[in-house]
Amino acid sequence: VCRECHRTAVRDSNTARALVARVRGELAGLGIQLPWGEIQLKLGPTPHALIYARCEALRYADGRVAALWIRFMPGLPQAMFKGSAAHELTHAWAYLNGSPLQQDGALSEGAPTLVEYTYLARDPSAYAKHRRNAIMTSGNRIYGEGMRRLQAYAKDNGGLAGVLTLLRTAQTIPQGY
Repeated sequence: VCRECHRTAVRDSNTARALVARVRGELAGLGIQLPWGEIQLKLGPTPHALIYARCEALRYADGRVAALWIRFMPGLPQAMFKGSAAHELTHAWAYLNGSPLQQDGALSEGAPTLVEYTYLARDPSAYAKHRRNAIMTSGNRIYGEGMRRLQAYAKDNGGLAGVLTLLRTAQTIPQGY
């Protein structure tokens, strides 16, 4: 692990809460305002080694949220933590705004990945540059291709606000994108 990553690693709940609050405030500037008080955070292992963070919600059959939390792998460098927080807070936003219970993965993961990509554009760190490049060149159908399809959709449909409307209301990305 490089010195910078080690020095900025998020290892405690107080630091995690402060960073999530900061990212949440910055996302509000992108039109992502979460209609919920403090979101419970958990630092601990995730179900899969390559998953650094995960937003989970218990939802009623009508889509309303009963409980919501985000789990982060402890020890993530701050830049990685913040990018992951932007992604996971977008999932939280979708849940809290009644997104369809069954959505195509390209939409349900592509939109948070687009938000993460947009959020990281403001970060001059080497990690942000690396992550944005990884997103743009990813061959993954859900995360990479889904994000790029939504990026094209945004150009024709009101930018990120149009993508958020789609995330909140649709089951799939429209044909042609």
